[in-house]
Amino acid sequence: MSAQSLHEIIRNMDFHHVLQPIINTSTNKVYGYEALLRSRHYRNPEIFFKHAREQNALFELDMMSIYKACKMNLAELGDIYLFLNIYPSTLNHPAFINSLEEITRETKVKANTIVFEINEAERGTDFSALKQVLNQLKQQGFLIAFDDIGKGEATLSTVQTIIPNFAKFDRYYADKLFTSIRKQNHIKKVIHLLDGTMEIVLEGLETEEDLLTAKLLGVPYVQGFYLGKPQPLEFYK
Repeated sequence: MSAQSLHEIIRNMDFHHVLQPIINTSTNKVYGYEALLRSRHYRNPEIFFKHAREQNALFELDMMSIYKACKMNLAELGDIYLFLNIYPSTLNHPAFINSLEEITRETKVKANTIVFEINEAERGTDFSALKQVLNQLKQQGFLIAFDDIGKGEATLSTVQTIIPNFAKFDRYYADKLFTSIRKQNHIKKVIHLLDGTMEIVLEGLETEEDLLTAKLLGVPYVQGFYLGKPQPLEFYK
């Protein structure tokens, strides 16, 4: 795909979102939805983002994605949160805050219903600058989630430094959680280390046994195909 057609896809917002529910394990009710970007031009959305990065268009794609997701108007689904994926480089971009202000003004979305879910899959992130941006977002009422925790000490250290509102366990820990004492112990260890400073979400749950194990471990929020596959907004109305 040429750089020109990629930019046209982004400019024309020729993509859409599907929503996957995040469930509160105490109430078994929907707590929020994660908006996942899809495009008819890319079977794998990761390739879409990869190409955008290669063409220096990742910031534009992230912001257009956020804009289109905010326009979905989830308020009609009730008092829930919208989790929006975002790259660290987008947060650190000099135009980010102003662009976000324009989006919230036009879409009239409430800051305290939006959770920016940080994807750490970028090298060379300036976490000192990132923390300043995140503090500014928190002051405005936005919430922050950090993705893929549990992969290593560096990630845990980052989480404890930036102190997000939510920490999301990588889906690796949900797979066969019921039979893995090592994974169970690791989740308990991380929950203990975080000591209630942030909410925990475990993604990737695909069986009832793993869900019940997560509940027994004290995981407050869960996500995965067993609880609901990504679906268009209309599916939930």
